[in-house]
Amino acid sequence: MAINIRTRIEVSGPAGDLAEIGRKMRNPRPLLQAVGVMGMLSATVRLNDVLGKKSKDAVRTGRLAGSLMVGDADSVFELGEHQVEFGSNLPYAAQVQYGGTIMPREAKALAIPIPVELKSSRLWPKDFEEGILQFVPYTGSKPNVFGLLFDPEGKAGYGKGPLYALAYWVTQEARPFLYFSDEDVRVINEELWPKFLAMGT
Repeated sequence: MAINIRTRIEVSGPAGDLAEIGRKMRNPRPLLQAVGVMGMLSATVRLNDVLGKKSKDAVRTGRLAGSLMVGDADSVFELGEHQVEFGSNLPYAAQVQYGGTIMPREAKALAIPIPVELKSSRLWPKDFEEGILQFVPYTGSKPNVFGLLFDPEGKAGYGKGPLYALAYWVTQEARPFLYFSDEDVRVINEELWPKFLAMGT
C-alpha cells in the first residue's frame, strides 16, 4: 500500500522566476523527499491519534504505524529523480485503507475484542490463563458470529461481560490513513515549496 508522487509544477510569473524554477526542478529530489517524509508522518499521526484512540471505533493496527517510519523494515520509501513512493509493505495496510472482508488464515475463527480497553491491549484468548475464559454459543442475528468468550469472575480485569466475539469472518469498513489532507497540501505549498526554492540561494 503506497502513494506515488511525481513532480508536476504549474506556475505563472515573470520569465526570470520561471527560469529559476526550471533550474531548480532539474533536481526535485530534496522537495520530493520532504513531501514523502511529511506524508509518512501525517499517516502515522492519523493512525495513532485518530484510528488508534480508545473508543468504540478504535482500529487495531498492530505494526502499521511503525511501518510508516522511514527506514523500518516494512516501510516503502523509494526516492527517484522525479518521483517518490511511500507507504507500508504490511499485508493488511490496504485492508485498513480500503476496507474489505477479513478471514482467518490459520485458525478456524477470528477473536474480536469487545471492551474498548481490550482492543488496545494486544491480548488474545490464548494469552489468558486456562479456565478464565468460558465459551457461550451466540444466538443473535449476526450470521458470521458463532460464539462469545466470557470472563464470568472478572479475573482478567476487563469486566464480567463478553470479552471476545468469535466469528468466521469480519467486514471492516475503510479507514483511510495514507492520503494528503488539506493541511498537508497547505504545508507543501506554503512551507516545503518556498523552502525548496530558497535552497542554494
